[in-house]
Amino acid sequence: MDFFGRQAETRRLSRWLVLLFVLAVGAIVVAINLVVIVAAGILTSADGGMLADGTVRIADYPMVILASTTVVLGTIFVSSLVRTAALSAGGSAVAQSLGGTRVSPDTSDPLRRRLMNVVEEMAIASGVPVPQVFVLDREAGINAFAAGHNPANAAIAVTRGALVNLNRAELQGVIAHEFSHVLNGDMRLSTRLIGWLFGLTVVAMVARFVLRHAPRGGGGRKGGAAVGVIMAAAAIVLLLGWIGLFFGRLIQAAVSRKRESLADASAIQFTRDRDGLRGALVKIGALGVGSRFMDTDAEEVAHLLFASGVQRAFATHPPLVERIREIDPRFDPGEFEVARRRMNEERAEQVGGAGTRAEAAAKMGGLLQGAIVLAPATVAGLVANPATEHVLQAQGLLASLPDGIRLPARNPERAAALFIALALDPTRDGRDRQLAFVHQQLGGDFHDAVVELLPRVDELTAVQRMPVLLQVFATLHPLPRSERIALLKCLNGLLTREGRVSVFAWAMRKLAQVQLQDELDPRRRVVGQLTLHAARNELQVLFCVLAMHGSEDETEARRAYEAGMEELLPRVRPPFRREGHWAARLDQALTRLDALQPAGKELLVRALVRTISHDQRMTVAESELLRAICAVLHCPLPPLYAAGDDAGPARTVAWASGSEGAVRQ
Repeated sequence: MDFFGRQAETRRLSRWLVLLFVLAVGAIVVAINLVVIVAAGILTSADGGMLADGTVRIADYPMVILASTTVVLGTIFVSSLVRTAALSAGGSAVAQSLGGTRVSPDTSDPLRRRLMNVVEEMAIASGVPVPQVFVLDREAGINAFAAGHNPANAAIAVTRGALVNLNRAELQGVIAHEFSHVLNGDMRLSTRLIGWLFGLTVVAMVARFVLRHAPRGGGGRKGGAAVGVIMAAAAIVLLLGWIGLFFGRLIQAAVSRKRESLADASAIQFTRDRDGLRGALVKIGALGVGSRFMDTDAEEVAHLLFASGVQRAFATHPPLVERIREIDPRFDPGEFEVARRRMNEERAEQVGGAGTRAEAAAKMGGLLQGAIVLAPATVAGLVANPATEHVLQAQGLLASLPDGIRLPARNPERAAALFIALALDPTRDGRDRQLAFVHQQLGGDFHDAVVELLPRVDELTAVQRMPVLLQVFATLHPLPRSERIALLKCLNGLLTREGRVSVFAWAMRKLAQVQLQDELDPRRRVVGQLTLHAARNELQVLFCVLAMHGSEDETEARRAYEAGMEELLPRVRPPFRREGHWAARLDQALTRLDALQPAGKELLVRALVRTISHDQRMTVAESELLRAICAVLHCPLPPLYAAGDDAGPARTVAWASGSEGAVRQ
């Protein structure tokens, strides 16, 4: 899947959805105005409000039209804003509103542990923070969804039916489908859509309230007639509320149907296992309740779901048989009955994993050594586009972590200390200053907890650090908001108190900061409109810093700088210069470069590869630096050392100038 193309397509779709939303609001306003004017004409008929032939002059009621329009527009937009604000907490707010129960990272329940393992593996393979995980215990159907404004505040929820009825491969297919939505921007658009749709349906809700609570009689003949007119008008407005529901369902269908097919294709590429996703879809057809929500009203989130959760016109998902035949053209619907009998006979709890920790760790082999280089276009194509080898490497990475890291990463009481420990610089001088600042900001007990973890953190390789950071982030979500804000302030302070530090350590610190910012304030990011030409000063800072830290020799550094900048600004570009106090300048540069247009970001990723691998090789540490910078720019890269790995872990990949692929030696 083309990440940058999907990003651009999402922006185009957003504009169309805004147009549909405006048209829907306009239709509702016009229809309700007509009802209100007729009601006003009837109520004022004795004063000449209604003509002898029973018609009403609209021009006679300018203030009524103004008041009605103001009230309707205010009701729609205020309710949309309120609902959108309620979702600012991210995907967890959506999951909890549907009765979801959060799965603790250190859960010992076998089914929940299996679910957490699958989610963690896919997050690490994708290069994004591990999302919060929820289970909808009251729903027996097989379904799932991803919600949130960005990967940092995302949540993935599965129903109890999915947890119990799917084996590991099938569950992995469903989760891979949801990760496609997380990675490609579908989730953000779909979550935002919930607020818009609420505004479209609120008029009908108000009319229903009036019908239920308006007085039924009294006040004499004239008063009773007036109440009757108001009740009739409210009933008509309630019917007109179907206009909003019609447009709402139309918008949901427009967003969902095509993207569900693309997500199925992404899931197969991710897991390289057609049988897993196919098996999950077949079991939906075989299960009596299918994928329907029975205990919860899923109308509002219908477009988010893995499979259809409600039965209605304007379906949000392609027909089930059609989806299965996209995977397996030879599928026979009679297989539903076979699967139904098999599900009644077999145990659904197949909790197994990827083997023992020792076996998975052995898969890492010599990945902590060697060097790689992939052609720039190849790396750009990997953004938000992981495959099976990346999942396998994530399994090995997670299994290779020592208990001294793995257990604190899943423990809410120790995760915050580990989070800060991962962000500290490895050099003695820099670390001492940073620890003093941590003591000042977060207290002595927290400082001591960080110091206790540092020896174990120092044993981590460059390959292991980023996965641990992504994993520990999920454990921070349950912390009170005040504590997460304190962590963010501490990170902000660490970023501004830099001496001679490695750019990799700084990038990890910056990534931790961005993750927390995205989670605490998911709407802070601006829409990507920045052009490469307008960002030339920021590009100069970024590529100068990378070139300086990639080579001690200024001539080589200058060549590395030119190699990357030529990709971005081939004609006129700012000159290479040695940056003095680079940390603060790089911080500002990356923040602004995050606003680049999707096409500009694609070129930027290619250029970063050229600069980092200008010497025709890229160490594993350099590949992790590239991944950290790309993650800060919200272009998540899977582990590069797993890309095209056919010949074993310890190898050197030679640069093929002008080639779009990787050539191994």
